[in-house]
Amino acid sequence: MKKIIKFILATIFLFALLTSFGCKQNEPLVIKESDTYIVIKVSDSKMDITANTTLYDYMTKLKSDNLLEFESKNGMITGINGIQNPADWSSCWMLYTDDEEFSDTTYSIDYNGKIYGSSLFGAETLTVKDGCVYIWVYQSF
Repeated sequence: MKKIIKFILATIFLFALLTSFGCKQNEPLVIKESDTYIVIKVSDSKMDITANTTLYDYMTKLKSDNLLEFESKNGMITGINGIQNPADWSSCWMLYTDDEEFSDTTYSIDYNGKIYGSSLFGAETLTVKDGCVYIWVYQSF
């Protein structure tokens, strides 16, 4: 009987340890691949994600936690981490995601061997999902 109790306690301890220090919680929420390539991983451990939480809401939370800097104007992201869209729009921040419901792979990027389609919505109207990835790429046209 003592062996069974020890086994159960060890299992509970191991489960609690894995839950506390699991991969998902230790993954960075913002990865700066370069000045012009910013990866945002949405996690409900950062903020409560509801059906109405937008990428803008999530980025605002990241900004308040000093994990990201961005500027917006008239509903559009105009700068990230100090890099601004120029007045002539010859370059701008483009958004890609792995959320198949809200992306189009006609225009896509490859990140770590996975295809991310261009977002169908801007940050202020794009609702996010826990576990989805959103990638901002500063591109010239």
